[in-house]
Amino acid sequence: MFLCACSSINAQDNSSDEQQDFYVLLSNLLKINSMDYTYTDSDGKKHPDRLKAFKDLERIYIKNIEADMPNEIFSSKRLKIVMFFSYYSKTSNSAALQEYLAADLKPIYSANKETFLKILKELPFLLPSNCDRLGAYFGHEGKNEEKGKQFVKNNKGIFSKHLGVEQANQCISYIKVN
Repeated sequence: MFLCACSSINAQDNSSDEQQDFYVLLSNLLKINSMDYTYTDSDGKKHPDRLKAFKDLERIYIKNIEADMPNEIFSSKRLKIVMFFSYYSKTSNSAALQEYLAADLKPIYSANKETFLKILKELPFLLPSNCDRLGAYFGHEGKNEEKGKQFVKNNKGIFSKHLGVEQANQCISYIKVN
C-alpha cells in the first residue's frame, strides 16, 4: 500500500531533480539505499553519514513546504510530500523534522482542509503522524495552547464529514490538547 501511495507523487513529467528528490525521500522513508549516505574514513572504511542524509531530506522539505498554488493552496502532490515528511518524522523519530512540522503543518491544513482530509482518507497510514503534528502546533514553543480546544471543536465536523466518525475520533485522539 505504501509504494502505491508514493507512486502517485512520482508522475512521469517530473524533472530529473524532482525524480532525485523522490528517490531520496522514498529511500529514507523505506530505509533503503543507505549506502548513498556514507563517508570513508582515513583507513578506507565506510561509515553511515546520518547528517548528510538529514541535510538531503531537509533540502527537500524546505523546497516543498511552501504552497505551489495561489492563496497558500498546495497541490495534492505537494501536500502528500509534506504529509509523508510527517510520517517519516514520526517513524524515524526525527526530532528536527517533528519540530518543523509542529510549526508548519497546522497553517497548511487550515488553507487546504478538504485536500488534506481527502489524502488522510485515501492513505490512512498517514493519519496518526499527521494528526499528531497538527496537535503539536498547540503548545509548540509555548504558543497557541489556548487555541487547541477551539481547533478541535471547530474541525470535528469536517473531520467526521471527510474521514468518517471512527477515523475523525482517532485523529482527534492524536491532537492532545488540554
